[in-house]
Amino acid sequence: MSINKTKEIHVLMQECIEHLRHLEYADACIALHQKKWIVYLLPYLNEKGVTNYSSTIGEEYLSSVGSTLTPPVKRVLSRSVRVLSAYLDTGSIPRRIVQLVEHPLLGEVGEAALTFLGNLRDKRRKETTIEKHCRILSYFTAFLEIKSKTKISDIEDSDIISFINTSASLKDRHQTMRQFCRFLYEQKYTEIDLEYVIAHDHFPKLEKLPSIYDAEEIRQIEASVEQSSPIGKRDYAILLLASRLGLRASDICRLKFSNIDWEHNKIILTQYKTGKPIELPLIAETGEAIVNYLRYARPMSDIQEVFLSARQPYCSMARYSINSVISRIMQGSGVDICRRRFGPHSLRHSLASRLLSNGVSLPVISESLGHNNTESTMNYLRVDVSNLIKCALDVPLVSSDFYEQKGGVFYA
Repeated sequence: MSINKTKEIHVLMQECIEHLRHLEYADACIALHQKKWIVYLLPYLNEKGVTNYSSTIGEEYLSSVGSTLTPPVKRVLSRSVRVLSAYLDTGSIPRRIVQLVEHPLLGEVGEAALTFLGNLRDKRRKETTIEKHCRILSYFTAFLEIKSKTKISDIEDSDIISFINTSASLKDRHQTMRQFCRFLYEQKYTEIDLEYVIAHDHFPKLEKLPSIYDAEEIRQIEASVEQSSPIGKRDYAILLLASRLGLRASDICRLKFSNIDWEHNKIILTQYKTGKPIELPLIAETGEAIVNYLRYARPMSDIQEVFLSARQPYCSMARYSINSVISRIMQGSGVDICRRRFGPHSLRHSLASRLLSNGVSLPVISESLGHNNTESTMNYLRVDVSNLIKCALDVPLVSSDFYEQKGGVFYA
């Protein structure tokens, strides 16, 4: 028989916060959980006269407020409460408290969905993308089953629209259903192209300008890292890989010893995002920072990834941990980050801008960043006004004779 554990709420919150720090959660994430506990959960416990928390009380609280909250707010609050419950019951916090549900792909629609997913694999789509489509299509088959529809010929326009509109993740569902409907028509599963129902989305496409930090700000960010501790040595090496070489967080966390050619001072890897091989120079300061971490700070381990978590059980760092490390450094550097993004990607943007300012050609910048084409690189350089001005041509003055020709009839 399971025992419902209890603990004094303030003690539990403090212990949970320390454990989140141990797991290297971002400070902003920890602060968000703490806010949800204090602003939402504590008043409920005080009203009930409860001083000791249990997971049962947590679920009772979520049930009591569920109907009064919007889905996004409810989702965030549920995560915070269940973080507390998970730590109380197990002494640990899984990365995802609420597991994603996936239904079996059954029936005629399910078979078509499996063929569609196989087609995406043949096209070498990323497995994470395929998994997302698979999950959404499993929801769609379950949605049709509720309506007693198992055949493709049973699907109506209203089913597709209703399925998309009954979720907070409208954009993801729209993208999956649009591709699936196109596939059904192209493969002759349907005589009518159902894609026309959702051919045009109305999601706002907001223009995003890259956040740029100048050379002096980058120097200040790098100088702010305290390098005497093991964590400081590791974090400094991670930061330089992002600021000096422009590596993405997904590539930094996957960097292995085999990717570093010490003899020729190179880093050679295949980018996780694009699948494109890239070769970068291992400049002296970056190489020294990595060596300093390996010699004096890295835990003894057979793990082949270079960067490991700072506490036991030691494991290779995840992408979100790399993001958290760099964001924390930039926030604490004293550099004004107001209205600017901060993290590994902003350092890539900044590197591209500096290279352009130093006269490096666009194809070379594109190759250095590992882009498949220069169009991707151009998105990084839209705010480099000073260099864009140099590309502008002087417009000559128009002679008055131009306006007076043919009696000026067409130019009046």
